[in-house]
Amino acid sequence: MKAMIINSFGSSDVFALADIAKPEIKADHVLVNIEASSINTLDTMIRLMGDKLPFAPQLPAVLGLGFAGTIEAVGKGVTQFSVGDEVYGCAGRVAYLPGTLAKYIVADANLIARKAQNLNMREAAAIRVVGITAYEGLMRANTSKGQNVLVHGGSGALRPVLDELIFSLKEAGQAQERLSSGQGMGKVVINIKPT
Repeated sequence: MKAMIINSFGSSDVFALADIAKPEIKADHVLVNIEASSINTLDTMIRLMGDKLPFAPQLPAVLGLGFAGTIEAVGKGVTQFSVGDEVYGCAGRVAYLPGTLAKYIVADANLIARKAQNLNMREAAAIRVVGITAYEGLMRANTSKGQNVLVHGGSGALRPVLDELIFSLKEAGQAQERLSSGQGMGKVVINIKPT
């Protein structure tokens, strides 16, 4: 199968297109034909910093965390997914895990979800890692009614996802102000008040 690999750590020119073995299905996993994958800050850190990181992969490596695609095979023990399901997930490259910058991935069935029909594959691939980051940040901050949420770098990919999470929380109530455009804002303060 085709994959973008790195044979050394460094600048973006270390990527090379290569033919590698197609992964084999295993229990509790699904084989996904990847139609879109995303590159995240962690991928850039791994590529640049390499073995200085405790979770760096052995080389050659396929990077990539987020993906979206169609299930081609289902492993023993997987009952929640079927061949042909469109899914997305965060199942790639950290330490021993294979990356998503490839045609196929064998993903843990617990790390994927069905793709919403209103999302295309590229949107679905991009949302998972950002979504996890936004959700974890919001939950770890232990936000509650009446608190302010400050989003640094509000023009980045995290802000719109964080906005949606904040507004969807039943405890959060309604925001006093919601800014529709993230370009050039830098910081956005959303004041959460009970409804």
